[in-house]
Amino acid sequence: MFNRGKTPSRLNGDLECIAGDRQDFEVFQRAIAGTEFDAVIDMITFDPRTAAHAVEVFQDRVQHYVFCSTVCVYGGPLASIPADEHEPLRPVSDYGRGKRDAEHVFLTAWQQSSFPVTIFRPAHCYGPGAPLLDIWGYNASLVARIRAGLPILVPGDGHGLWQPGYIDDVAKGFVGALGTERTLGRAYNIVGDEIMDWRAFHERMARAIGCEPNILGLTTEQLLAGAPPDKSAMLREIFQYHGAYSSAALKTDVPEFADRVSWEEGVRRTVAWMDEAKVHAPVDAMPWVDELAGKGKAFLASLSQTRE
Repeated sequence: MFNRGKTPSRLNGDLECIAGDRQDFEVFQRAIAGTEFDAVIDMITFDPRTAAHAVEVFQDRVQHYVFCSTVCVYGGPLASIPADEHEPLRPVSDYGRGKRDAEHVFLTAWQQSSFPVTIFRPAHCYGPGAPLLDIWGYNASLVARIRAGLPILVPGDGHGLWQPGYIDDVAKGFVGALGTERTLGRAYNIVGDEIMDWRAFHERMARAIGCEPNILGLTTEQLLAGAPPDKSAMLREIFQYHGAYSSAALKTDVPEFADRVSWEEGVRRTVAWMDEAKVHAPVDAMPWVDELAGKGKAFLASLSQTRE
């Protein structure tokens, strides 16, 4: 495993770890010099320059190269729901554009020199190792807010679609593809089976934690107008659109991939890790959320009076 070594490892057993920065190409190249690989799983390439370097370094030294891309290469709004791999690539974020361009580098290398690449496009991956997610991203204060009964904001009045996938289940797709020749030169969606709207996503999350949900739906425009721009990028670029995708192609080619952990069970496992690791943030870590909630409640109350 090659990474920066800045967070505690959650991996057990005999594992050789090499610490380094992937963006320092010379250091990376020296770290793996003289080694050949059965397989490489690349989770940290985000741009075409790094992808081109990976092709240069691993050409003729690896039997199977798996690149983790993202469904953000599709952008939004989606042309079809759930979207399959024929969905046009129209990313709306720098992240999505970087991954799309990296995909192009890898697929060109497959076509021109048989570089043995398989591309995976995950959606929302969650589980121990990161806090639960809401419209502000992986939010360490979310569980504390739910436990305190404070409002949880959802976009589009909560009717937008979302699709979580538990990390252990997603990993089965990555591992199952290794050495499978029919996956070479292909890109696959790798997502959970459960598609739900944002309201159900948070309601089921809260009840899995043992709480009653306090959900407040606002329009995306209201949320973006009241949140700091640097904190609302994921809402602006991802969450305001439906996020629903099909992994039927992957299930055909890699039958080991299966979505076995329900959303509720995955939430319980994640919160248990958060409790043990003490990664919770206080309920007031995002002060604009309560300001938005107050304005939202006042707006809804005014609508109710108007109707009366």
